This record gives sequence, structure tokens and C-alpha cells, in this order.
Amino acid sequence: MNKPPLFSRNLSIGYRSGKEDCVLHSNLTFSLHQGELNCILGPNGAGKSTLLKTLSGFTDALDGEVYLMGKARHEIPFHNQSRMLSVVLTDRVQIPHSRVIDIVSMGRYPYTSLLARFSQKDKRIVMHSLQRVGIGHMKYRHFDEISDGEKQKVMIAKALAQDTPVIILDEPTAFLDFPSKIEVMQILLCLAKDTGKSILMSTHDVELALQVADKIWLLDRGKELRVGAPEDLVLDNALNDFFEKDYIYFDESKGTFMMKNKSKVPVNTSGTHPYIFWLNKALTRAGFEVSSRKEAHMTVKMNSKHEIFLISQDESTRSFKTIESLIHFLKSNS
Repeated sequence: MNKPPLFSRNLSIGYRSGKEDCVLHSNLTFSLHQGELNCILGPNGAGKSTLLKTLSGFTDALDGEVYLMGKARHEIPFHNQSRMLSVVLTDRVQIPHSRVIDIVSMGRYPYTSLLARFSQKDKRIVMHSLQRVGIGHMKYRHFDEISDGEKQKVMIAKALAQDTPVIILDEPTAFLDFPSKIEVMQILLCLAKDTGKSILMSTHDVELALQVADKIWLLDRGKELRVGAPEDLVLDNALNDFFEKDYIYFDESKGTFMMKNKSKVPVNTSGTHPYIFWLNKALTRAGFEVSSRKEAHMTVKMNSKHEIFLISQDESTRSFKTIESLIHFLKSNS
């Protein structure tokens, strides 16, 4: 059976301070499989960037070993490593006076020298990489004149031009607006599926990662690394274990994080989707407990015409035109 493109055995990560080792995580054993998009989730300070830098070779492991294409990385010449693994970092890249195509072409340097002319194959790979991420039309644009989202696509195209079986990205969506985040994640997912590349990225976009990742890696200080399919981790309550706070919780039925409200006035609700979903969301945010308990003193019904009716225990009914006006009334009379 073929070994995964990237895996570790008993890996310890952290940093050295003088003669002391500061260990963030130890005995990490995991695998990144071909054709998968894996997302590392965890709070700030969890060690996500340190793990990625260790896997990429920018930081030495404190113990254990990282394997690339079945070989211990320390036994692989650096020049050969650059043909096995490419990296996209989270830092805002500033490369003045350079065109997009020039930056993407840097991905071919492991296959030639800085002074050598690119072959026709190199040029084809660069153009294919530009087109693969949807920026072929801007190949002659200057890098410092394009948006953050476009810059991130350029760096992904550069990694793609490097033609490595493994791609590692440290928070590639960190500085992007929401539509750009979705676009970049979709590009990475398609790359994994269509090209068979193994992609590992860190992110703070938990809900987006749950939608697109083949596997989630949950990383936090003082806890064991947990790796699994998003659905398995949700059903095992792993997300609540890792992100547990006094003010938020992960709602398995909705697939999203919710705020904990101190006020818990029960309100029964009924209606059709998607209207009832947004009604329940507004009531929960306002501090009411959406409930089916008999002791609830009021019921709110919402139909497909966006008509809202509040029914009290005495069967009296009041209608509202908007959810906002309903919330205002409930708060004033609770």
C-alpha cells in the first residue's frame, strides 16, 4: 500500500529558547492523504503556524520525524524537497514592480536555475496555473496594483506552478472579504479533487472549513490533536470540546456557532422554511429560548407570506409586519 504524501511519527513541535525547549505539542502522529483538502482549526496560540512551519521545514522539529513521499525529510536534499512541497504563507506579500506572470513563474525555479531560460514546458505550466485559479487575464498586471484576493490567487498559482504533490497554506483567507474567502476555498477544494494534490491549510473560518474540508484537524494547547471528517467531529461533540467558551456553543442541528444568552424566556414557534429558521435565529439572538415546552407563555407563527402572529396564552392574537417589530414588542413586554 502506498504511503501518504506527508505524514509524521511522534512529532514534537515548538521552539528553542537558549538551551531550553518550549514544547507546544508532542507525540503528533498524522497523515495527509492524496487528493484531500485538510483544514487545521484552533484558537490563537494553539500552534497552528508552528506546526505548518515545522512540516514545511522552516522550523526544526524538537523530536520525531516528518516524512515526504515516504522518506524522512532530513534525508531529502533541500532542492528535492522544493519539488515535493510548496508553501503559501499568511503574510501580506509586497513585490513592487513585478508582474503577476513573473511571480507565478518563480514556482518553476526548483526545475531550473535563476539564469536559465524557461522551457516551453515551464511556460505551459505557468499559463495553466494562472488559468487554473482564474487569473489568466491579468498575467501582465503589476502585483502591487491588484486586490488582496487576487494576490492570494497569484500565490496559489505560484504554488501550483511549482507542481508539488503537497501544498501547505497558512491562513490563506486571512485578509479576504467573505466572497473572496469562499472563492479561494473553492479553488483549493477543486485543486485537491481534480489534480490529486494533498492540501493542508490553517484557518479561523470554522463554518467554511466544515463545508469544504475532507478532514478537520483540531489543535489546541494542552489537548491531543484530533483529526477526522467534519461530520464525525461534530457528532462526537469535538467542536464544543475545543472551542468551549462561556458565551458560545456549537449547535449541531444548525452546523454553526451560537451565542449563549443569559435571558431564557421560552417562546414557541411554528412556520415553514426558510422563514421559521430566520425567525428562530432572531429570537435566539434577542435572548429568547425557542421552545416547544408547554409552559411557554406565547407562540409565534410565521407563514410564507412573511406574516407574523403572536398568540398569547389567553388566545389573543397580535400581528406584526416585521421580525424587528415583533422583537421590540416582546422585549417591551417580557
